[in-house]
Amino acid sequence: MTGLVIKNSAGVVMVDMTMNISQHQGSVDTGSANGSVAIPAVPVGKTRFYIVVPLVDLQREKGKKPGVTISGNTLSWTYSYSTSGWGYFSANCRIHYGYY
Repeated sequence: MTGLVIKNSAGVVMVDMTMNISQHQGSVDTGSANGSVAIPAVPVGKTRFYIVVPLVDLQREKGKKPGVTISGNTLSWTYSYSTSGWGYFSANCRIHYGYY
């Protein structure tokens, strides 16, 4: 935690402007295919996060982002979409991960 906490003379918190600051641990490019990668552990008491960023224009190209799961220290991604339509494809994406 980082921030500012102001207490009065009786010890009562008057202002609490603390926050969790995120820590980026790394990223992985999907290569438009299902996959997984080992990622570092997070410190005790911290919460893991991930963000999927497409590396192509999804609106113009009809690309689909992967679904992401984290189990222990393994980050996995899987593409899933209807193949009955036309124009859909697995979009190459970068998955950033870390903790806060």
